[in-house]
Amino acid sequence: MIRIRGLSADFDSFRLEDIDLHVMEGEHFVLLGPSGAGKTLLTEAILGLRRHSKGEILLGGQTVRGGPADGVSVSYLPQDLAIFPHMGIRDNITFGARVRRMEPASMRRKLAELAALLNITDLLDRPSTDTLSMGEKQRVALARALIVEPRILFLDEPFSSLDFYIRRQLIENLQEIKSTLSVTIFQVTHDHEEAFMLGDRIAVMFEGRIAQVGQPWELQRRPVSLEVARFLLAQNIFEGEVVEVDQEAGTMRTRVDGVCLVSPAVDQLSCGQKVSAVIRPEEVHIIRPDRPLGAKVRENLFDGRIDKRIPTPGGYVLTTRIEGLRTPVEIRLSNCAFDDLDLTSKSRVRVSLKADALWFIPR
Repeated sequence: MIRIRGLSADFDSFRLEDIDLHVMEGEHFVLLGPSGAGKTLLTEAILGLRRHSKGEILLGGQTVRGGPADGVSVSYLPQDLAIFPHMGIRDNITFGARVRRMEPASMRRKLAELAALLNITDLLDRPSTDTLSMGEKQRVALARALIVEPRILFLDEPFSSLDFYIRRQLIENLQEIKSTLSVTIFQVTHDHEEAFMLGDRIAVMFEGRIAQVGQPWELQRRPVSLEVARFLLAQNIFEGEVVEVDQEAGTMRTRVDGVCLVSPAVDQLSCGQKVSAVIRPEEVHIIRPDRPLGAKVRENLFDGRIDKRIPTPGGYVLTTRIEGLRTPVEIRLSNCAFDDLDLTSKSRVRVSLKADALWFIPR
C-alpha cells in the first residue's frame, strides 16, 4: 500500500536519509520516535506535501512526485486537527465528503455510522466547535477524516494533547475502527504505549533515519542496537563477552563481570566476541523460596538485595544489587506480585534473568 525506496530529502538543516519502508494493505503501521526525529517530515513527504531529492514513494501503486498521488483516496489528520471554528459539528465532519461530491444519502449513512462508533451523535447539531473538549475535537476530526472512506489514513500524533483517560478511550476507538473499517493506517507518535497497543508493526526513527522495523515483540525483545534498546526502556544492559557457544545444544554462555549468563545461541555471535546483554525489567523474576522452579527460570539464578523500590502506576520498579554484577538490575512488578512477595528495601532475594528473554547486541 505504501512503499518507500531509498528516500532522502533535505529540509533546511534537517535530512531524511536512505529510508526504506513497506506498509501493507490493511496494516496499522506506527512510526515511533522522539521529538525531532523527522516523523512529521517523512509523513508529509509520503503525502506529497514536501519534495524529496532522491528515492521513490508509491501510494497504492501510484508514484508521488512533488504532489499528492493521483487516484488514491487518503485522509490526513495533522497534530493541530485543523477543525474549522466557523462551522458547526455536522458541517465540519462532512466538509471533505461534500468537496468530493459524495452522494447525499451515502454521506448521511456514513455520518450516522461514524458518530455512533466514535460516540459523538449528541454533538452533531452543535452550531460551533467552541464548546468541545479536546477529546471531542479529536473524535470530530477523526470522523471527518474517515467519512470520505480513505484507503489510507495518516494520523500525526493524534492523542498527544489528551489526558490518560481520554487517550485510552480514543485508542480503544481506533482499535474498533481498525477492526470495523477496511483502511490502512499510518500513525506517527512518540508514545511507547500508544505504539505498542495499536501497531501491527512499528518503525523506530532517530534523526531522520529508520533504526528498526518489526512487530512489537521483536522491538521489545530483539532490539538491533543499544539506541533502540534504551529508547524502548530496556533498562538492564550489561557489557560482556561470549565465552562458549554450543552449536549442538543451541546455547551459549556470556561472561558479564563475575557471573556467567546462559542463553539460546544467537546467529553470527562467536566465542570471544564482545557484546551488550539486554533484558527488559519485566522479564527479570524474583523466585519464591516456597515454590518449585519453572523450566524457564532455572538458568541464571543469582542472589541479591533490593536497593531501592520506586512506586509506579500499577506497581513498583525495584533496583536490585546482584552478587557478581557491578551494574544494578531493574525489576518491574505489578502491585499484586509485589504484595504477594512481601518485599521491603534491603530484602534478600533470589533472581532469575530468564534465558530466553536475554538478547545480545555486538559491540
